Amino acid sequence: MSKNVQKIGVIFGLVVTFGGFLTLLMTWKNIGFTDGFIGAWLSSFALCVLCIAPIGGVIAFIINRLVNLIFPSLSSVKKNIVFGLVMAVMMESIMAVVTTINLHGFMMIKEFVDFWLATFVSALPAGLAISVLMSLVIKPKLAAFWAKPA
Repeated sequence: MSKNVQKIGVIFGLVVTFGGFLTLLMTWKNIGFTDGFIGAWLSSFALCVLCIAPIGGVIAFIINRLVNLIFPSLSSVKKNIVFGLVMAVMMESIMAVVTTINLHGFMMIKEFVDFWLATFVSALPAGLAISVLMSLVIKPKLAAFWAKPA
């Protein structure tokens, strides 16, 4: 298997694992484990993957640049933690918007904000834990993996 295919596979696996888990939490918070839960979760998951996969890399690039620009004197570990926390909030926000719209449709702004906030907060602890894991363990390993020639 080529190195490029392996790299794509690794990213895809991370998106599926973490995105699936977080959308599961968000869907559960919104509708509970009802008869339509699996279908609602799968549709929210698919929409989140379609939204997040393309823009996640761009957001990560921008946030990484900003963290390095704003905090030039921090150690790389501290920069990775800041990066992870900001990424968690950004990506969870997007996932919560997509999940809220998918499960409840378009609505009045106050109702939307209420549902979005409940959705966001329900998955935030897990998202923050995942972000720290990603920043301190997975990101450095991925950087080393990507640095190897294809």
